[in-house]
Amino acid sequence: MLTNNFRLEEFIDPDTFKKYGESSIWFIDVRIVTLAQFIRERPGKPCTVNNWHSGGSYRYSGFRPPKCTVGASLSQHRFGRGIDLKVSGMESNGAPELRQDIENNYSIYRKVGLTTIEDGAYAPTWCHIDIRETGLDTLKIVKP
Repeated sequence: MLTNNFRLEEFIDPDTFKKYGESSIWFIDVRIVTLAQFIRERPGKPCTVNNWHSGGSYRYSGFRPPKCTVGASLSQHRFGRGIDLKVSGMESNGAPELRQDIENNYSIYRKVGLTTIEDGAYAPTWCHIDIRETGLDTLKIVKP
């Protein structure tokens, strides 16, 4: 386990994990793991990044390798600094509620490293969060 609630496989795609195993940690920024754990504890509900390791369909919600065709070529996922979270037990995988909590309480999230989320119109059933350097004191909301 990386944290109390997350395994390394949840942040890595299956092909990368198969090739590198525990060394796959090289491909993710540990700050995104810390942020994910913080978010998991805030609502007190299970959160999912990838779930391929337990038979689920999410494979590229964390690190995306260079040959992955999902998302933009310079996505924060490709640098191990972005994840797409789904919160269990909430409507639309908790995406609208989580985004609202982030917007209403950004100063708390900023202290844990969050800088950017994706506009909900483009991510209706997941909440993209990342820790890119923006140079801003305010939350950056991006569109693909």
